[in-house]
Amino acid sequence: MTVEIADGYSLSEKLDEVTNRVSTIRTFPPEAEKPQISLHSVQQRVITIVLSGNLTEKETKTLGEQLRDEVSNIPDISIVTLKAVRPYEIGIEVSESTMRQYGLTFDQITRAIRTSSVDLSAGSVKTETGRILLRTNQQAYHHDDFASIVVLTRPDGTKIRLEDIAEVKDGFSEIPIIAKYNGKRAIAIDVFRSGNQNVIEIGDKVKEFIRNKQAQLPEGITLDFWDDDSERIKIRLTTLKDSAILGFVLVVVILSLFLRPILAFWVALGIPIAFGGTFFILPYMGVSLNIGTLIAFILTLGIVVDDAIVTGENVFQHMQRGAKPLSASIIGTNEVAVPVFFGVLTTMVAFLPLFLLTGTRGAVYGSVPVVVIPVLFFSLIESKLILPAHLSHSKSLVASNDTLGLFSRFQRRFSGGLESFILKYYRPFLNYLLIHRYATFSVFIGLLLIFVSLVLGNRIAYRSSISAPSDTTTITLLMPAGTNFEVTREKVNMIEAIALKLKDDVNERFDTTVIKNVFATAGGMPFQQAGYQTKGPSAGVAELGEILIELTPSEIREVNYSSRDLVDEMRGLVPAIPEAEQFNFSYVKDESQVMSFSLAFPDVEKLKEASVDLQQKLTSFEGLYDIEDSYERSNEQFNLELRPEAEFLGVTAANLAQQVRTAFFGTEVQRIQRGRDEIQVMVRYPEKDRQSLAALNKMMIRTANGTEVPFETVASISTDRSLPSIKRKDRKRVIGVYANGDPDKLDIASMENEILNDFLPRLAATKYPGLTFEPSGRSAKIRKDNESMAQGVYMVIAVIYALLAIPLKSYIKPLIVMSAIPFGVVGAIAGHWIMATLFGFNDGNPILTQTSIMGMMALSGVVVNDSLVMVDFMNQQLKHGKPIEEVVRLAGVRRFRPILLTSLTTFFGLMPLMFEDSPQAVWMIPMAVSLGWGIVFATSITLLLVPVLILIFNDFNRFLIKLYGIDLRDHDDENTRIPEGV
Repeated sequence: MTVEIADGYSLSEKLDEVTNRVSTIRTFPPEAEKPQISLHSVQQRVITIVLSGNLTEKETKTLGEQLRDEVSNIPDISIVTLKAVRPYEIGIEVSESTMRQYGLTFDQITRAIRTSSVDLSAGSVKTETGRILLRTNQQAYHHDDFASIVVLTRPDGTKIRLEDIAEVKDGFSEIPIIAKYNGKRAIAIDVFRSGNQNVIEIGDKVKEFIRNKQAQLPEGITLDFWDDDSERIKIRLTTLKDSAILGFVLVVVILSLFLRPILAFWVALGIPIAFGGTFFILPYMGVSLNIGTLIAFILTLGIVVDDAIVTGENVFQHMQRGAKPLSASIIGTNEVAVPVFFGVLTTMVAFLPLFLLTGTRGAVYGSVPVVVIPVLFFSLIESKLILPAHLSHSKSLVASNDTLGLFSRFQRRFSGGLESFILKYYRPFLNYLLIHRYATFSVFIGLLLIFVSLVLGNRIAYRSSISAPSDTTTITLLMPAGTNFEVTREKVNMIEAIALKLKDDVNERFDTTVIKNVFATAGGMPFQQAGYQTKGPSAGVAELGEILIELTPSEIREVNYSSRDLVDEMRGLVPAIPEAEQFNFSYVKDESQVMSFSLAFPDVEKLKEASVDLQQKLTSFEGLYDIEDSYERSNEQFNLELRPEAEFLGVTAANLAQQVRTAFFGTEVQRIQRGRDEIQVMVRYPEKDRQSLAALNKMMIRTANGTEVPFETVASISTDRSLPSIKRKDRKRVIGVYANGDPDKLDIASMENEILNDFLPRLAATKYPGLTFEPSGRSAKIRKDNESMAQGVYMVIAVIYALLAIPLKSYIKPLIVMSAIPFGVVGAIAGHWIMATLFGFNDGNPILTQTSIMGMMALSGVVVNDSLVMVDFMNQQLKHGKPIEEVVRLAGVRRFRPILLTSLTTFFGLMPLMFEDSPQAVWMIPMAVSLGWGIVFATSITLLLVPVLILIFNDFNRFLIKLYGIDLRDHDDENTRIPEGV
């Protein structure tokens, strides 16, 4: 049973409440295990050690336990567990004929064991020299101990021991599981990290241990490691660090081309200062440097210098106009202090909605604002306090060309070329647009509508996420309940043989190691992927099978062959298994089926029919496969019923049930602790006597007076069918319906909407009145995330508007500044199209994802910065009584360079991440594309459309004054009003 706790409640308190409620239940059967109640916790597995070779099961587990203990003794490694092994068990098997021969019953045997195998304190004796403890310690722990227990003593003194009447097996539980690694019997040892333990250090220590231990092992026994996350993380961290360094270099190059070298240096210095401050406080926030935080740092590479660029460039302009460095630093910094401060605040706010995401996505994306907000905070301090202090001493900023070096002279010619471009091309073009401002506005609106229609018309598709092929392919098999273990094992062996053959073929085809290892398990799913729908425990279930195929890490794979390609080949090679309940291939780690629905209805048979109807509907969608439900086929069941004669013999239903259960399932006589293992001691029939109905018919039932009667005398058998399990959600009987497919190529959202909004409502209204349904699994998570993002969009827009209204002191001008947001979104959409069409992103298919939307939300805070700087400059100029048309033209010219620079540094800072091919970065690339290309497009909006909107607003205001006498400027501050008569 799983209890999901809503947000905002204490998990520990709810755990206590559930525990207290369960403890009050008095109707559990006496034979039932005590309920185990615990909080679900996710441990991060680092690496798996695989022990394989030609050993017996006991030898393999004994050596595995030794290795587990040795690994757990390595410093900084605390959690190590065995996997794909059976628990120990002591089985005492007595046949019916033997018990009849000696006149014994199961009760007598169990009583003899319990009274002979004892470890019990008997108090103490107080003597003159001190207290002496008394203890009876006759506890049996091993085979010989139990075999020597006296079960019966005859009058002549003969002792009948347990070994005389029973077969004592000191071995393993009867639950079936066999694991093989590259064809040899194996077990796995998982190594986890906890707390602040370093993943890479743990992986390195384990691999060093394997190298040293392998030299000590006999020939034929192999130690290897499997699914090494530490190496994968190491490779990806190195790749991302290279991207970060490249991004930093590109930002510095851009700054050096457009700004004086010394100014570019001081501006770029803000990056290490902001990053250093963030690195300092992250440990106090409980955040470590990992792939998520490193990607967040890359996201801020270009954004972090925006405020420094605006401040430094404004100071430089004052120096160019003849101001002393000190006074230029003070005046220039103060002039842009307000827009820069509120611009940084809006950017911070734009990243906050990522905190609203829950579940796994919330844990992943939540690291982004945790990094971005401190980085922006420290960049604000640097740009307002440290940068002006440095610039106040930089006299070389206005030095003559005669005293400059070669690069400085080149930079000034390059910068002069930009200024010539502004005056020769930009200013006339802006004048033209301002004259034809209504046509210009119409063109931009038309462009906006075109891109929105491309998305709504599915020409640019929307997907919840982009699936990055994992380095491990997983094949899971679930046979019908009651399937013999040998049948499951046969199927697993068949799939394993095909996988091993494909391994050799692929490696020979590419003349390099592409497929590394194959791990096959029959009787369990020890490597069960998160989110995969199973019907029981992951190990020791006869119906379960799992085959994993490991490829070399994609970062160092020399050929174009992914786990997606591997799945395609395996699907073609593995024959269908029609009798399987589930048979799935997966190449994406920790992902469940792309579509999941939960159906609820009181009538089980009708519920199954509804499930079949839904599955038939899903088969009509091209591209879906592995369509199945959670309904388990019923098992054949024998019902034991008392005959009337049983009453006269004193046999009750409880007596019958207990004796049959002991014979065929077994009675737990004791549970002992042997070393680290808790071992059950079970008494029952031999295995051969539990494999046929004839054994039940020959069974003798003991009556109340101790006599024995045949089973057929007191009971009869009737056949029936029974479901292996019953699933309920919120007390309603439910069936889950699942479908798989490639989410990158299918419009899953449209399919889901058709099912949820059309097909299922029609089914409930016409064929199954009362049927209820809802999305589940991955689908439910995606819908919840979409709701969170929608709330985040509303919050971002509202807070940004409020923040802009403060410095602008207006209700109207924030809307003009925020006009850059929808056109920034156009740039983000266009960016996805460019990346797909020109650079082959997503195999040439432009796709928007949830991460793209998150990037657009973050973009909304970034793009308003430039508009805010421009509008603030206009406000300052209007205070001096200049005509608004002159102010608008002047603002475009004076703010062209800082606006262009902030956009270029943001774009080039994000460029390495946009072109990153690491699978771990796939989930953040759409956000980088939205931010990078959105800010580029928003630059043209700021430089061209915002001035146009200012004049259109002025025209509209004059129209209202003439027609109705309404002056919208009454809402503005007196000092920022547009002059009368303009």
